[in-house]
Amino acid sequence: MNNREGASRDGTSPARPETSGSATTAAPIPRPPVRRAAPDTDDSDLPELTQEQLDELRQALEERRASLVANIDERQHAERDVSREVGDEMDEANAEGATSLTSKLLERDVRVLAEIDRALAKMKEGSYGMCEGTGEPIGYRRLKLRPWARYSVAYQEQIEREERTGGGA
Repeated sequence: MNNREGASRDGTSPARPETSGSATTAAPIPRPPVRRAAPDTDDSDLPELTQEQLDELRQALEERRASLVANIDERQHAERDVSREVGDEMDEANAEGATSLTSKLLERDVRVLAEIDRALAKMKEGSYGMCEGTGEPIGYRRLKLRPWARYSVAYQEQIEREERTGGGA
């Protein structure tokens, strides 16, 4: 049997594990994905946004802003209504948990609303789409996903890396 196995490997000894298909040779295959500095580098050939892109992004910002204003108003009313209810300790604990969640969501919505207002102001002054950290254009794909983005992907990653390393020191 050993001769047949050796013959199937063209007479070589236990070499060429990559052609044998064994599980022990699969280690190099599951490499982590390549991390690119900025996925919006594909947009580098378009340093400035076109008027059509600006109009599309302005509309997305305004729609999101209207949605957030409605959510904020709704959550503020819900928070007031919950605080008026009276019940036993379990009801009070549930109400407090709901109020806490509502407050956190309300804070998040207010923060995003401020970012949207900032982006709309930058559109009016003509500086929209430029990274506040580097002054370089932010890619259209990034702005399409997050139209209120203030930084390019590469600069945002740098900020987050510094926060992780600086926060633990």
